[in-house]
Amino acid sequence: MFLIAQSLVAIATLLDLASFQFKSRSLILTCLFMSVLLTAVHFFMLGHNSAGCLMLIAAFRYFYCIYARKTWAMYAFMLLCCVAVYFTWQDWFSALALIATLIQTFASFQKHDLHMRLCMVVGTLFWISHNVFAGSPVAIVMESLFLSSNLVGLYRFYSTKKIPC
Repeated sequence: MFLIAQSLVAIATLLDLASFQFKSRSLILTCLFMSVLLTAVHFFMLGHNSAGCLMLIAAFRYFYCIYARKTWAMYAFMLLCCVAVYFTWQDWFSALALIATLIQTFASFQKHDLHMRLCMVVGTLFWISHNVFAGSPVAIVMESLFLSSNLVGLYRFYSTKKIPC
C-alpha cells in the first residue's frame, strides 16, 4: 500500500512540475487540480485523513477557480477546510496541513498569477513541513519540486533582468 501511495504522489509530482511552467492561470490550476486529486488518494492510503480531506477539498477548489473566483467561495472553502480538519484531526501536524491549505486557498483566488505564485510559496513550505512529520518521502520531494518549479516560473516570468540569448 505504501509503494502504491508513493507512486501516485510521484505522478502528481510530474503534474506539479508542469503547472508553474505555464503562464496561463487556468493551465496552472488545471494541473494542480489533477495533482491534488492523486495526492488526496495518497494521503488516504497512508491513513492521514486530515491531509487527504484537505487535498480533496483543494482539488474542488482548483477546479472551481479555473472558472470563477468569488470571494464568498474562498471563505466557504476555508470554512470547509476548518470543518474537515476538526472532524478528522489526528495529530498536531494536521494543523500544518490546515495552515498550508488556508494559504493556498487564498492564493487560488488571486486575480494575478504573481500573487498566486507568491502565496503558493508560503503554503508549500507548510506542506513540506507536514509531509516530513507524516513520513511520506515522495510527498516531501513532490512539494520541494513544486516549490522549485514555482520559483523557476517566478524567475522566468517576473525577473527584472533579462538574459540575452
